[in-house]
Amino acid sequence: MWTTLAPLIGVVLGGLMSWLAQHSVGRASKRAARRDERLTRLIDFLSAVQEAERAVVDRYHNNLADEQWQARARQTIDRVWVTQKTIHMLCEPEVNDAAREVAFTVQKLMREGPDDTEKPQDEKVWAVISPSRRAFLDVAHRYLR
Repeated sequence: MWTTLAPLIGVVLGGLMSWLAQHSVGRASKRAARRDERLTRLIDFLSAVQEAERAVVDRYHNNLADEQWQARARQTIDRVWVTQKTIHMLCEPEVNDAAREVAFTVQKLMREGPDDTEKPQDEKVWAVISPSRRAFLDVAHRYLR
């Protein structure tokens, strides 16, 4: 009896171990794919924020305010908010909160400019955005570990 059960037990155990290994590899690859997608969305957000920063500098440092700049400003701020919303869908609330803070900071700066109106405005723009951007980067870094 044991001679017939031993091979059967071996086949069952081997199949179970094979299934567990495949399941584990599958889960790991799904986690890696989700992480890559989140990283891509975080980079997209940073790119949109950088684009908006350039638009703000063009407005307040280079004194651009024509229709072309206004269209660019609307497009860039829309892109900031769309990418922030993808972060909301894919990432933890603390990452989303930090992204929203950056987006609100950039939007306010685009509308109102830096509080200090003396030149050079580019440095003042960066000084206003820097704290919220740094907080976002720190939260995103912890999140991606």
